[in-house]
Parts: sequence; structure tokens; C-alpha cells
Amino acid sequence: MSAARRTSSLPIALVALALAAGCSSLSDIKVPETVKVQVPVPCIAPADVPQRPALRTEADLMAMDTYRRTLAAWSDLKRYEAYAAELEAVVQGCSRIKR
Repeated sequence: MSAARRTSSLPIALVALALAAGCSSLSDIKVPETVKVQVPVPCIAPADVPQRPALRTEADLMAMDTYRRTLAAWSDLKRYEAYAAELEAVVQGCSRIKR
């Protein structure tokens, strides 16, 4: 009976020994002083964003005669093209910023 008792207590002793060895190897935990995290930053100030032009509504255009409607649509198109050119210039400026 004593041989059976030694055999059954051997795995328990090995587990206890492994746990004790693991506890003695704990070292001090080093906490980093600085953590570098990339933060998105806008490349232009909100005040520098081009102002969207005021365009005529469809109801405004339909209230005009054909000649005035054509001139108004052409005027809106030219204002929108100028706005698009300003936006493209801003995007190109932002794309040149090195990251």
C-alpha cells in the first residue's frame, strides 16, 4: 500500500514543484514611459476649406423662361467648376505632405 501511495502523490509533487519554480522566476514588470500612437491630423484648417457656392434649385430654374434658365444653369456650372478646381488644389496640397 505504501508503493501505491507514493505513486499517487508523485504527480501532485511534480505539479507543486513546477508551480513553485514558476513563482520564483517572476521579474519586475517594466511599464513603458512613452507610447507612440499615430493620430490623424487634418492637413488644412477648417477655415481654409473652400466655401461651397450657392446654386439655384430646380424650382428656381423651372420658374424662369428658357433663355434665363440656360444662362442661370451656365452660371451655376461655371461657379461649380471653380469650386471643384479649388478643392482639387487643396487635395493636391494635402497629398504632398509626407507621413
